[in-house]
Amino acid sequence: MAAAAKLKKQIEDLIVSDSSVVKAIANAVSSLIVETIRNDTEIINTIASNITSNDEFSKAVMNKFMEKAKPMKQEIYESLSFDNNDLSLKVKGLEESYNQLKLSNETLHLGIDNLEQYGRRNCLLFHGVKEQEGAATRSQAENTDVIVVGIMKEKLGLEISEADLDRSHRLGRKVPNVQSRPRPRPIIVKFLSHNIRSQVYRNKRKLKGLALGISESLTKKRAELYSTVSRHPNVSSVWTND
Repeated sequence: MAAAAKLKKQIEDLIVSDSSVVKAIANAVSSLIVETIRNDTEIINTIASNITSNDEFSKAVMNKFMEKAKPMKQEIYESLSFDNNDLSLKVKGLEESYNQLKLSNETLHLGIDNLEQYGRRNCLLFHGVKEQEGAATRSQAENTDVIVVGIMKEKLGLEISEADLDRSHRLGRKVPNVQSRPRPRPIIVKFLSHNIRSQVYRNKRKLKGLALGISESLTKKRAELYSTVSRHPNVSSVWTND
């Protein structure tokens, strides 16, 4: 026994003292372990289960992941913040452009409406004038110049002739049977002089109580505004003045 123990001790000392021998043994052992594990699924699952169930290992992996992810998170945040700020600036720019276009459009429409109304400044509308049944030919149709001159002379007491008129005609589409209309179509009259037109308009009060009436020729926009205001329950009277 003593001889065997002595031999064992000598072998151990030989192995330990020779690093090349230790390295060769380590390589042989590690190769054997790897080969054994590779061919044994149960051992692999056991090792994996032991590793993943280890709290320190899980914390170490999570810390490493967070350490790597932190700069990526900051980079993503800064990228999104920049994109959001850039988008906000673009939206603000579009809103400003829209408001400018809206203001320009409103100004343009107002200018057009003013020009159209200015073109109507010598015009008046005669309402409630009974229509004559249409004749077969144009030459037999009613003469609105004669009709309005008669109204101004007989009802308003004004000495105005056909020579003071530029032109006149009925508004709206003509129908075969005028009796089918709830009310006669108005006659629009354009005077050659704004002074004569104003004189007629000032005397329209003389038609109060009659079925006739005189009003200014308004643009569609102004006519709608006049109609809306006149129907308001808190408004007692409405008028227009050139």
